[in-house]
Amino acid sequence: MSQLSTDQEKRVRPSPPLAVPPQEASRLLSVGMSRLYKLMRTGELESYRDGRSRRITMASIKKRMARQLAAAHDDGWRQITPHPSPRRKARG
Repeated sequence: MSQLSTDQEKRVRPSPPLAVPPQEASRLLSVGMSRLYKLMRTGELESYRDGRSRRITMASIKKRMARQLAAAHDDGWRQITPHPSPRRKARG
C-alpha cells in the first residue's frame, strides 16, 4: 500500500503559482522592494489584493521579463558565443 502512495506522489506535480507575494516577485525579478512597488504603481506589474495581502500575477512577471529581453536586443546587446582559445604549439 505504501508503494502505491509513493507512485501517486511521483506522478502529481504541483502546478506553478498564478500569483506570488511581493517579496517572491522581488526575488524572481532581482529587484528591490522599492523598485517592485514602483513597477506596480506604474502598471508594469499587475497586482491585486487578497484580503490583507497583495499578490502579483506570474503572467505580468513573465511579460516584464519578455519586455526587458526585447529591449536588450533592441539596444544592440547580443549574447557572446564563446570560442575556444587556439592551442599554442609546444616548444621543443
